[in-house]
Amino acid sequence: MTEDELIQAWTDVYAHICGADPMTERAISSSETLKIISRIGIGSDSVDIQAATKKRVAVCVTPGAGAEAVAEHTFAMILALSRRIVEQNNLVKGGNYGKKVAGYSLYGKTLGIIGLGNIGKRLVLNAAGFDMRILAYDPYYQDESFAKKNNVIYCDLDTIYRESDYISVHLPLTDETRGMISANEMSVMKNSAQIINCARGGIIDEVALYHAVKNGSISGAALDVFAEEPVNMENPLLTLDRIIVSPHNAGTSVEGKNKVVGMAVQNVIDVYEGRCPRGLLNPEVMSLHH
Repeated sequence: MTEDELIQAWTDVYAHICGADPMTERAISSSETLKIISRIGIGSDSVDIQAATKKRVAVCVTPGAGAEAVAEHTFAMILALSRRIVEQNNLVKGGNYGKKVAGYSLYGKTLGIIGLGNIGKRLVLNAAGFDMRILAYDPYYQDESFAKKNNVIYCDLDTIYRESDYISVHLPLTDETRGMISANEMSVMKNSAQIINCARGGIIDEVALYHAVKNGSISGAALDVFAEEPVNMENPLLTLDRIIVSPHNAGTSVEGKNKVVGMAVQNVIDVYEGRCPRGLLNPEVMSLHH
C-alpha cells in the first residue's frame, strides 16, 4: 500500500499487520486509533519507529518465524546460481537441448555468511551436507558455542570477501549496512565468487554489482531483494543471465508464510490483551497501553 492508501484505509483501525508498507511519520500520525504495527518478517526499515513511539504505537516484528524458509530459499538460490539451472532451463525450452553450460560444484567450497543470526545459522545447517568451509562475520553477536559445534570460523569482512566462493548477506538495512558491498569489496573477490542477497535491497551497490558481473570480475549473483521494489524493469541487473532473481519471496513457502503471519497476528493479540509481544521494537509504549 502507498502512504495515501494507508491513510485512507486505517480510519478506526486498531492494528495493522503488514509487509513493507511505508509507515512514515505522516501515515502514523494520521490515525488516532492505531495502537500496533505488526510487521510480517524481521525487517523494520519501512517503519518510522520514532514517530510510532511518539504516537504510542507498538511496533513488532516476527523474529525467527521465517528463518527456515528464508535460509532454504537462500540455499536454493546458491544451488540454482552455481549449477546454472535457470540458464539450462531456458536453453532447453528455447530449443537448444544440445548446448551445454557448466556450473560450479558446491562440495568443498567456502561459504561466507555476513550476519549469523537465526537465518544465517539455518543456512549453516543447510550447507552441512556439502562439506563446505563456513566463514562468518556478525557485527552484533558471536555465538561461539554454535560456531564450535558446526565448524564455523568467525572472521573479518575482508577475509570473507577474499576467500569465499559464495557470499550470502543476512543483515538488516541500516545506515551502516547501506551500500556496504560495493566496487571496492567486489574488486578483491575471486573471479568465481557469487553473491546472494535474500536480506534487504540496498546493502549491495547495484551499479557496482552489474559491472562486476558483466565484466567477469565476479561470476554471478542471486537476488531476492532490490534497492527499489517492485523492481524497475529498466534495472540493468535484469539483463544478465548470470544474475538470477526472485520477487522478495524468500520467506514465502506455504509453511513459512503460515508461521510468520501467525506470529504477526499473535503479536496483535498480545498487545490487545496487555502482554508483551515477541519482537517488540519499542517496549516503552507497553506501559502506556494499560
